[in-house]
Amino acid sequence: MEIVKSLFLGVWLFSFGTIVYLYLALYRRLPRSTMVEPRVFAAATTHNALWWVGLAVCFALGFAILKALPLKPYVWVALAVTELFPAGLLAMFMLLAARNREVIERMGGR
Repeated sequence: MEIVKSLFLGVWLFSFGTIVYLYLALYRRLPRSTMVEPRVFAAATTHNALWWVGLAVCFALGFAILKALPLKPYVWVALAVTELFPAGLLAMFMLLAARNREVIERMGGR
């Protein structure tokens, strides 16, 4: 159970870290109502070696935090509830990317 808890804590840290990273790297400097292509997200995340290093660091931090601090059950409930925000953003992004792909295929694109 300790491994599952440390992985969950690592995923929680990583998901919020990714949101902050994307905001600082992409959205902070963009003017309002600017669209960002999905390939830009891929370049900033899955195609970026530092993003993968961040994943490993977050898992290590989750394990270290769990070893150093015995967390109460209400902390895990709070983490699960707040993890719904990044999960919702990911689901919305995937839905919009799928819809975008359908429109491009219908228009006879790439």
